[in-house]
Amino acid sequence: MNVSEILGKKIIDKNVRDVGKIAEMTFNKKTFELICVYGSTGNPLTKKYFEIAPDKILALGDYLQVDYNKDDLLASVVDKFQPNEGSIRVSEFKDKKVLDCNGNDSGKVTGIEVDFDNAIITTLNINASVRGKTAEQSIELTDISGLGDYLLLNKEIKFEEETKKEKEAPKDDKDKEEKVTVDIS
Repeated sequence: MNVSEILGKKIIDKNVRDVGKIAEMTFNKKTFELICVYGSTGNPLTKKYFEIAPDKILALGDYLQVDYNKDDLLASVVDKFQPNEGSIRVSEFKDKKVLDCNGNDSGKVTGIEVDFDNAIITTLNINASVRGKTAEQSIELTDISGLGDYLLLNKEIKFEEETKKEKEAPKDDKDKEEKVTVDIS
């Protein structure tokens, strides 16, 4: 499931009571395993956050059901969440610049697919601009060699470009006319 579909989902407790919404998720920078889901409660001016451990997630569908009760979660709210050392937030990961093995700019991270059953990122989608057109490609975890200020890949990325035939193909009926050269001697 793509994280953009997950963020903002409502959270319900084990007694099926409304608790809040999913505000953020953090992942390990090296293994890309889910470390924590952060829920939020309150309005934008009084927003508070609480942590949900991955092993406390019971189900994820239209709602996220967790193995806590509402009172326990709301008793542990904080004004600001502090991610663990060695982790990265989804909001930091999205739009991160991607470099291939040659140090070439290969675009930005535009999508993150997560397997919630195994609590791990499975694929990253990156977009790059190739001659004014946007091209998208999926990256597997095995293609990643490092993550810091940039996402470094261990392979060269080549986005598909138009073939020569497509570039030279006629665009309207006028261009379809056959041109013949005649030698008059």
